[in-house]
Amino acid sequence: VILSFQNKVDQMQKVNLQEISQEEVVWPESKYRVFRRHISQHLRAQDKDDREPPYEIEHVVLSPGKKFPYYAHTSFWELYYVLSGIGKIWTDTGVLGVGDSIMCPSGEARQIINDNGSDPAYLVIAKNMPFNQCYYPNSDKMWFMGLVLKSESGLTFVWNGFPADYWDGEE
Repeated sequence: VILSFQNKVDQMQKVNLQEISQEEVVWPESKYRVFRRHISQHLRAQDKDDREPPYEIEHVVLSPGKKFPYYAHTSFWELYYVLSGIGKIWTDTGVLGVGDSIMCPSGEARQIINDNGSDPAYLVIAKNMPFNQCYYPNSDKMWFMGLVLKSESGLTFVWNGFPADYWDGEE
């Protein structure tokens, strides 16, 4: 039993957040801007068996005065955990602060808003699904990830029944 346990320990991955490169995502009209670190993807890259993790974890920092698009996943829930700063979430929950967690069920639209001068940082934890779609109520657009229509990024956006750019209708 001890040997079996040791083999499991050897398969674990570890990473410090500072070791993960930060991706800046800026939307064309500068309404939206976030910095993301893909924790699960970084850990998977270390896995000698290249196993798909059962969940996705992202570290996100939302720039002052910016927000994230209003959307709802249809395939899975998301959990947000606030690490620093203060922000608002566009649901019935209102203001979020350090230590707050919010669980967003599939089908419930939400939007994180930074309407102050701080840089709120939070974790987003979601189930890793082979297929996912999001609905954007403000633009009436659907987003698909998986084998629907193949694109360079593996993501497909549909707006008014046709393939579209992510930003169509969001600005």
